[in-house]
Amino acid sequence: MRRPAAFLDGFARVVFAVSRGIASSLSLYDPSVTGPPASGSRQLPRDIAELKALAERQPELAPAAALQIGLIEAVRRVQGRLSTPWIEATADVLASRLAGGTPLLEFDQIAFEWNDVRLLIRQITDVLRRHDAVDADTAGALHGVGRSPQLPATLRLWFEGGTLPPIDMLDEVLSWAARPYLQRTVEVLQQRVSLDTWRRRQCPMCAAEPDFSVITSSGERQLVCGRCHARWPFDPIACPYCGNDDRKTITSMATSDGAYRVMICQVCSRYIKALDARRSTRPLLPYADAIATLPLDAAVMRKIDQEK
Repeated sequence: MRRPAAFLDGFARVVFAVSRGIASSLSLYDPSVTGPPASGSRQLPRDIAELKALAERQPELAPAAALQIGLIEAVRRVQGRLSTPWIEATADVLASRLAGGTPLLEFDQIAFEWNDVRLLIRQITDVLRRHDAVDADTAGALHGVGRSPQLPATLRLWFEGGTLPPIDMLDEVLSWAARPYLQRTVEVLQQRVSLDTWRRRQCPMCAAEPDFSVITSSGERQLVCGRCHARWPFDPIACPYCGNDDRKTITSMATSDGAYRVMICQVCSRYIKALDARRSTRPLLPYADAIATLPLDAAVMRKIDQEK
């Protein structure tokens, strides 16, 4: 679920500028795509193919799609070189941690290759700069974070939810730079433990907030972590931020084809989008769906403004 003024992932300026002009095109969304089911960190080419197709179908989304593709391609260049992290905890220990309400992933378990992380920070910043998502001064400050000997401490601070230096877009840049390593570690952990009993609002892996969801073919809901893309089951009605489950204070919207939905909590004024597997012709593609659902973001923001 997202705050009305901060609903974008890593490319706020460009995407927000695009989204302000597309609320009226909500009914034009066409979700059709061909190819085998795919999702997660090892399926980025599928996201790219869908983003390119989306840009052709909806030219108003082309700038945001191009930015997203640039970010994905930067991450892909590192993913092929990732090593498999060594996790000493047994399956019983991991299951016990989940049962006690403790997320599994610790910073020291993530096998960062620091030279590649620094390279990613530079490349991600350069992508943002090329698309005018950051100005030259901000890009210089972000490059400085990547070059700093304090980068490991800064990334730990980011992971553990501490206060970062006041540099615009730093949270987003660190998120993109860390994501391939987070996802690889999560893949290893998921081979050892089931997340079926975790029903909390934070990610069972990295403790971050969800930023998307999936309505399964059976009508159940899975939350999708905005940081590592792990998925876990959650109450189909309750707000995954404040826990509100009063139907009278929760409203929803959907695209005309029903492939995407959004749930808006009137208590905390936050919302979460969902891919409805009962209507969609493909599985969730986190990187592509963040762009494909920009009309929903714009419509929700317009609705919130009207209700103020």
